[in-house]
Amino acid sequence: RKYLLEKIGIPFTSVESNLDEQAEVEIKNSPYEWVKAVAAKKGHAVFEKINVEPDTVIISADTIVTDMGKILHRPKTKDEAREMLASISGRKHTVYTGLTLIFIGADGKIENEENFVDATDVYMHKLTDDEIEAYLSTDEPYDKAGGYGIQGKGSLLIEKIYGDYYTVVGLPLAILYRGLKKNGVNVLEFWNK
Repeated sequence: RKYLLEKIGIPFTSVESNLDEQAEVEIKNSPYEWVKAVAAKKGHAVFEKINVEPDTVIISADTIVTDMGKILHRPKTKDEAREMLASISGRKHTVYTGLTLIFIGADGKIENEENFVDATDVYMHKLTDDEIEAYLSTDEPYDKAGGYGIQGKGSLLIEKIYGDYYTVVGLPLAILYRGLKKNGVNVLEFWNK
């Protein structure tokens, strides 16, 4: 996400929310509601954690992978990553990214909040055991929902996607841009600074 913000020219300061998504958010509803709630909780955790400067925006996001409606969180072990990759091998899964924009007013208080969710269908190639083992030997599977990263070596595992690539990466840029613009933040102004 940091790389994407740099790429589109938005100045930012990165602050970790330190939110344990699985422990702190108990949403029994849909993956859509889960990712929306986690993204919002991350943003509010940052707001509570630091002294936010007036007239700034907190951008928070969360991404999950779902397989047949089941959320695939980040794998904690090699066996868990292997199981995830085997389960989505050769078929479609859906990636959801929740995006929260918290607008801080001149008084340092929350002035407005926008919450978005976007979904993209991802089709993975039918992976051989050797392909799965080779991918597990990289560092990519262990900090990514679903056990793969489309923006790195994991791109070789993907057959096609239907939807926004940046949703799969974890920050739907078109939605971010429109949400900021709707609330008076002109990203294009940063390009000439």
